[in-house]
Amino acid sequence: MFWRKQKEIETLVLEHLGEVDATLQAFACSANAYLRDGNIETAETYALETHRAEGRADDVRRRIEMQLLSGSLLPTSRRDILQVIEQVDRLANAAEEILDYLLLQRVEVPDEILPEIAEIAEQSNVAFVEVKGAVTCLFRNVNEALKHTKRIEHLEGEVDHLERVATKRLFELDIELARKLQISGFIQRLVRLSDRAEDLSDLIELIVAARRV
Repeated sequence: MFWRKQKEIETLVLEHLGEVDATLQAFACSANAYLRDGNIETAETYALETHRAEGRADDVRRRIEMQLLSGSLLPTSRRDILQVIEQVDRLANAAEEILDYLLLQRVEVPDEILPEIAEIAEQSNVAFVEVKGAVTCLFRNVNEALKHTKRIEHLEGEVDHLERVATKRLFELDIELARKLQISGFIQRLVRLSDRAEDLSDLIELIVAARRV
């Protein structure tokens, strides 16, 4: 019975990861359509899909919570999984927030900093690949999870560097201060994806350390 319950929880957690992945993929398509192609209609279509995928992720998260609150798994394991899915969910929420800011305000990002913006988005996407690996390893090979968390920390450091470069170039441009502040707000929101990935990696490292005691 215990083994079956654990497998059910694992299946749900991986389903949740899949829906958050779908959220971030739709987010990337929306951001690319807006920033690279200037196609607002396509960007808004993918933004809608982002919201729908995030809603599906929320539904799965609630199913996991119901399973755990019904007594599945040991108390420490229940707490760990609840914390992990909460942190994973924050990634999907961040994607929604970024698109809301970008599309509702019609932010015009200068060409001079688009390479850094694109690289931040790409590194954030790679970080989520590592997030999926780390979370999966919690069920299958705990020690392997640390390899993924180290990569996440490295990627987050690269994103921090790109943020500083983009911000410096932005404020050197000859454009209105109000526009600079608006774009800076977008950059700050964009890097939250890697920040939240790092928050999750820190949590997983704590979980692994506790299991080794």
